[in-house]
Amino acid sequence: MLMDIFSSLDAGSYPNFSVSGLVWLSGFVGLLVILVGVWMSVSGVNVMFFALVDVVLDLVKSCSGKFFGGFALGQVSLFVMIFTLNIFGMVPNVFSPTSHLSLTLVLAMMVWLCLVFSGWVYSWKESASHLVPTGSPTGLIPLLVLIESVSILIRPITLGVRLAANITMGHLMLHVIGEYVVSFFYSVSVIGSLLGSLVMWGYLIFEFAVSFLQAYVFVLLVGLYSSDHPMGH
Repeated sequence: MLMDIFSSLDAGSYPNFSVSGLVWLSGFVGLLVILVGVWMSVSGVNVMFFALVDVVLDLVKSCSGKFFGGFALGQVSLFVMIFTLNIFGMVPNVFSPTSHLSLTLVLAMMVWLCLVFSGWVYSWKESASHLVPTGSPTGLIPLLVLIESVSILIRPITLGVRLAANITMGHLMLHVIGEYVVSFFYSVSVIGSLLGSLVMWGYLIFEFAVSFLQAYVFVLLVGLYSSDHPMGH
């Protein structure tokens, strides 16, 4: 059972379209009606996209990254990419890149390394000063430098693991709920099938929100890490 659950995350593990996939995809019906409905001026997809872009831009304006050239555009692109991969990964029989550490760790490492490397190149003295808090006792400086260095070095690991873990758990829950709904269908239980479908649709909407939150948290943490860059001071 455990191997079957985790094998649902593998690409191409289910070549044929199954009842479970049909139940899973049925949860997107409500979202499609909301987003691709008939609008007077613009579509729901455009409204949602520009609203998300405004959220990310407001986030960039509140951090030190606003002083970096192209940082706002990079944050918006990063958010849209992660959010899109999270959403497409919810479709059954579709490979989910953001549920694998091979992508999330590399992505987090690249963003983190760019911030750290540019900061030390721009002003190594100010970057080194962040390792020692103001007013620290002289005897504790070596220990504080070690602690701050470790906290900075583990940032890309926490970024990548947080994203992959949350997306993976969400997809596993969708798979488990889908299997139960399919069992209700096979047992010809009308009430169980209806209740299971409602739970499936509700959790799919919840997972849609989680996909947004995980992309937003990733971008938010990158923006907070930019506050250590000497260019923003």
